[in-house]
Amino acid sequence: MDPRLRIPALEELPFLIDAKDFEKRVIEAAAEVQQQTGCPVNFHPGRHIKAPYEVLRIFGEAGGDVRHMVMSHLERTINDEGQLLEFAELGSYLEFDLFGVEVSNYQLNEEIDMPSDAQRIQRIWQLVDEGYEKSILVSHDIYSRHRLRKYGGHGYGHILENVLPKMLNRGLSQSVIHSIITRNPRQLLTWK
Repeated sequence: MDPRLRIPALEELPFLIDAKDFEKRVIEAAAEVQQQTGCPVNFHPGRHIKAPYEVLRIFGEAGGDVRHMVMSHLERTINDEGQLLEFAELGSYLEFDLFGVEVSNYQLNEEIDMPSDAQRIQRIWQLVDEGYEKSILVSHDIYSRHRLRKYGGHGYGHILENVLPKMLNRGLSQSVIHSIITRNPRQLLTWK
């Protein structure tokens, strides 16, 4: 493989709570790859509230740079504002990546009330208010075709067309929005 070619990031590294040995090895390997290459890493935690903390701990102990990693799916994992702020203090990027997913009964974890896009924006606003503007990322997991416009979904334009105007309407400044959708991803994807 040509050493000048770089993947944008190690992506889609899922794990469960109480990580099994093979999951720990994957997390540790991601830390090792990051040390060797400087690439960012994106984790998709299990649905238990302790899962993001566990992966961050394992990754950090293995030498990974938590400031150059993303913790995804936070809106369906950490529902309490205080716990979200506590997690934000640990230094990783915080990704709200389920924009457009609005369900009243989240079958994969019935203990979680999946937030609406408006509630996601409120959580982002709380993080911004506490000084975490540079840690926030947003996306919409287009994980099945029913999310595409062709099949009646919001499609790939949902954040630009619907979410950003709502962010402005809810009081987030253009500068903060620019950080969230441009500066933060650029900073994350800059290899160290």
